[in-house]
Amino acid sequence: MSKPTITPSPNRQLLAPRIDELLPDVPGGEINLLPEACTHADLKVWFELWNYSDPTEGEESVELFLDDDVNPVDSRSWYGAPIDESDQFVTLPQRLLRGNDGQHRLRYTAKAFNNEMDESADLPFTLDTTPAVLATSSELVFPPEVLPPNKLTAHYLELNNDEVRANLPPYTTPRPWDRITWYWGATPGNQDQGGVIELDDQNYADPVEVTIPGDLIRDGGDGWRYVWYEVQDRAGNLSLRSEPVELGVEATPIPRVLPWPSVEGAVGAGQQQTLDPLVPLNGVVIVQVPPEAVIYPGEKVWVQWGEPGTLGATRVEQPVSSGSRRYQVDMPYLAAHIGRALPVSYGVIDAREQEHLSATRQLQVQTLPSQRLEAVQCDGLSGGNLSYNSVAPEGARLTLKKWPLITTDHWVLITMTGVSTTGQDSSFEAVRKRPVTAQEMVVGIGFSTDVRVSKIFLNTLQRNKPLTGKVYVSFDGGQTWPPLAAPNFPLLQLTLVG
Repeated sequence: MSKPTITPSPNRQLLAPRIDELLPDVPGGEINLLPEACTHADLKVWFELWNYSDPTEGEESVELFLDDDVNPVDSRSWYGAPIDESDQFVTLPQRLLRGNDGQHRLRYTAKAFNNEMDESADLPFTLDTTPAVLATSSELVFPPEVLPPNKLTAHYLELNNDEVRANLPPYTTPRPWDRITWYWGATPGNQDQGGVIELDDQNYADPVEVTIPGDLIRDGGDGWRYVWYEVQDRAGNLSLRSEPVELGVEATPIPRVLPWPSVEGAVGAGQQQTLDPLVPLNGVVIVQVPPEAVIYPGEKVWVQWGEPGTLGATRVEQPVSSGSRRYQVDMPYLAAHIGRALPVSYGVIDAREQEHLSATRQLQVQTLPSQRLEAVQCDGLSGGNLSYNSVAPEGARLTLKKWPLITTDHWVLITMTGVSTTGQDSSFEAVRKRPVTAQEMVVGIGFSTDVRVSKIFLNTLQRNKPLTGKVYVSFDGGQTWPPLAAPNFPLLQLTLVG
């Protein structure tokens, strides 16, 4: 059977050559990019067999051309047997694959057994064998507070969304789909991959920020840690390593230990302390937050004295001096607790506005020592006797000097007790239970306002019998009082005579 007649056609064009290793096109990326790994040896360029190819009829050949070069970069010929599918390639020499970055074109011409020449369409493709060049100072730029002499602490992570961020110095030249791989480990050249940042066609020109999560930092443990990075472009070119950054890590969470506070001048090493109310100078109490309390710079600290919302309770938010852990409780708040126990604690407000409460100290404030208190005084005495006949018609005047730590939160009751005509104790309230006035805080009781024991009452008592002045003071606004049988001030002991 005779072969078909081949009619030359100047408009006939063969399919473009094919390189199987080319990467798929991506938005913003180079067209038909050849991986860098394929540039270290000659590259096979495949062609499609043309119509009526038959090397048995005569020699057939293919020539490969690069760009506008009129000289082929490779040529092959076949004779005597059909061209097998696995042999349908020509070669792009390795010498043209490196140091030749940029976009290129490949085409080939095919010469059939009858000397008819056909030319292929062009195959555009891109060569890239140049890695990114890192900045001269290539170290990641960390916040100064985590670099030596400071440390990357658990508290820093707590304040910064449980992560630390570092800026990557600009390199030459970022392109879409570059991959930045960073490493975190215990040695400067560690190979422990921390993460990968892949740029895209929208953000490749933006500044790059590396975010190191708290979990990775904690998993690596405390101690000196090193972080570095390298850049690989889409073709696979790998930059040099960056210089490592050394970080001192103390990321193991420190328990928020807040032991109970201490009260200066109080005695007792356990949770219970006892305070003589006259020990603090001028009645001012200093509450000390212990040095072992875990409090970070910038956190707010307050001291709670007494049960919130009760008489004598206060919250102190300013230390006696900046940076100190000593807090001053003023005299009125101490005076309200004379003879009572109260809780003392403190709290810490962290950067997230969360409150952390300390253990509570129980403080027993002692009663005022009797030697520091005075009995009520009665005018008109003579040798410890009060003569009824010498008492003014309006009654005998009584006075009581102010006592230590006196405040308007203190209430007072003053009675005079004698023996009635029936032989029973009979009492007169010269001062009924009431608060101390502001003026009485300065001058005492009965010095500015007349306080008397009624002469009418005195007339109901037997003569030559004891007459006793008793003072009861409530230090907590009248909430608690000493028993009537046990006044908490010294007694005035007189004898009522005719």
